Amino acid sequence: MLNKKRTRLALIGAGVILLGAAAAQETAYQKQCAKCHASASRLARKLEGVTREEKIARLDKFLEKHQQLDATMRNEIARYLANLPQR
Repeated sequence: MLNKKRTRLALIGAGVILLGAAAAQETAYQKQCAKCHASASRLARKLEGVTREEKIARLDKFLEKHQQLDATMRNEIARYLANLPQR
């Protein structure tokens, strides 16, 4: 019984962390990109790469030259776009 409670608490904590990360990623996009690129979903559909990690890596490399952002900000933006639906 105690193990089930610990597992539930761990899952809840992980969910809160993921929600916080997603909010930080969206904030980074809104702050750095939305002024010129209003549609994040349109950009997400255009990401090159097969896997999610490949898309993140390619976008991070592009952003290094497109905007002189620090590595943390580039990574937040890349992860945000890579996690959006690709429809």
